[in-house]
Amino acid sequence: MRVEVVHTPFTEYGDVVRDLEAKLDLGFEPNFLFVFLTESVWKDHNKIIKFLQRKFPNAKMAGCFVEGYATAECAWMRGLAMILIEAEGVDVFWAKGRNTAETFRRLKEKVGTGWDSIILIFPAFYFQSRFDVLKIGINDRIHYYLKYKRARTLEDKLRVLREYSNMLESRYIYPVNKALRIMANETPIIGMNLMPLEARFGTPVIFANYECIGRGAVAVCFKGKVNTIFHDVLPERGNSFDETVEIMKNYFPNVELVDVVKKGIAIGEINGLRPVEFLESKVRAYKPIEQNEALNRLEKGRLQTVSPYVLAFISRETFGSSILGLLPYPVNFHPSLFDLDIFYDKSLFFGELFKDGIKRFCELFERKKMDSSFDLFIVDHNTIMMFGKRIHKITSFARERCERFLGVFSSYPSAAGIPLNKKSLTEIEPKICFSGTGTSAMIEIRDLI
Repeated sequence: MRVEVVHTPFTEYGDVVRDLEAKLDLGFEPNFLFVFLTESVWKDHNKIIKFLQRKFPNAKMAGCFVEGYATAECAWMRGLAMILIEAEGVDVFWAKGRNTAETFRRLKEKVGTGWDSIILIFPAFYFQSRFDVLKIGINDRIHYYLKYKRARTLEDKLRVLREYSNMLESRYIYPVNKALRIMANETPIIGMNLMPLEARFGTPVIFANYECIGRGAVAVCFKGKVNTIFHDVLPERGNSFDETVEIMKNYFPNVELVDVVKKGIAIGEINGLRPVEFLESKVRAYKPIEQNEALNRLEKGRLQTVSPYVLAFISRETFGSSILGLLPYPVNFHPSLFDLDIFYDKSLFFGELFKDGIKRFCELFERKKMDSSFDLFIVDHNTIMMFGKRIHKITSFARERCERFLGVFSSYPSAAGIPLNKKSLTEIEPKICFSGTGTSAMIEIRDLI
C-alpha cells in the first residue's frame, strides 16, 4: 500500500494546476483519490476536478468541500488537499433517491458487506435552487402554517408537522441519525454529514468518480488493517432524563428547560412560541432574516448555518443528547438535522460553550492504537468559529501522535458501530452518535488488502 498527501494553498486555477503538477510526480499510480476542496476554489472547482480526472483517468475518486484542512506543516483554510492511495482495499459507491430511506437503502445494497471501515458522505441539508428555497417559504407560510394555526388539538398539530417534515426530507434534509440507522451493520461508519458554515445554492457539493452527484450519498469503503475512532469533548451522559439534565446544567451556562412541539424533523413551538419568536425573545440581536435577504445571502454563499444558541434534546432510548443550533430563518417551523421522534418533548436551551476549550480535542489522538499508520481525522468545523487561529493547536496535537496524517475541518462528524471509550453524551441511539457540535473522528490505516 502507498499513501501520499498533496495539498496546495493556491486559489486561482492556473496557480493550483501548476502547483499540483509539480507535486503529483508520485513514483506510483494511485487507484483512489480522496479530494477536499475549500470555499476559496469554488469558482474553479469543476475545472480542478476535470484536471484531476485527466491526470488520473483510471483512479476512483471521492470528494467534497470542507472548511479547511491540516497538514504536518499547518492548518489551511484555502486551496485543497487530497489523499492518493495505491491499494486494492478501497472502493467508492454512491446512490440517490427521493428520500432518506430510498437513498441509503440503495447505497447499503451497493456497499454490501466485508468492509472494515466506511466514511459516509452526504448533505445533512442540501440548499437547492432559488426556486426551491422560495417554495419552502411559500409552503411554510401559506400551506402548512395556516393548517397548524387552525389545529384544535396537539394531535392535529403533530399531523401537520409530520407532513411538513416529510416534505423537508423528500427534498432537502437527510436526518443524520436516520441515515446512519439505515446504513448500520457490523462495519464502523464515520458520517461526514455535510453542512457548510456558510451556504450557497447547490451546496454541499459531493463528488463520486469525478462527477458532482447533487443530493445523494457516497460511501468510501476500506478493507484491511484499519482502526476507526469517534470522540466528543462533552461529559458523559446520565442514566435517566433528570440525570442528563443535571450533567448538562453543570457543564453549560444558563441552561433553561423548555417545552417543544415537534415531529419528524420539524419544530413547531418552543414554550408556546414559534421558534423564531422564541429565539428573538431570548436574544434581542437575533432578528428574523427576511426572505429576500436570505436568498441574497445564498446567492453570494454567505448564509450562516451555525449559531451559539441551541436546543439540546435528550434521547428516550439512551438518555444521550443531540444539540441543534437555532437560527432566525424566515420560516415558521424550524428544521432539524436529525430525527426528533426518539427524543423527549422537554429540551434544554442555552448558549454553547465548552468549559475545557480546544485541549479536549487532543483526546482523539490519545486514543490512537496503531504505529506506522496513515491517519485521516475529521474535526467539527465549529472549532474555527470558537477558537479562531488557535485551531493550529489541533495540528500540534496530531504531530505529537501521528506519523503521517491529513485532517479536515468539516461539520460535526457522526458515527455508527464504532466502539466508544465512555458513556458518550452524543450516543442518541444504541451505537449511533450525533450532535451538532464538539465531535471528531479518525480512521487509522496501516495496510489495505
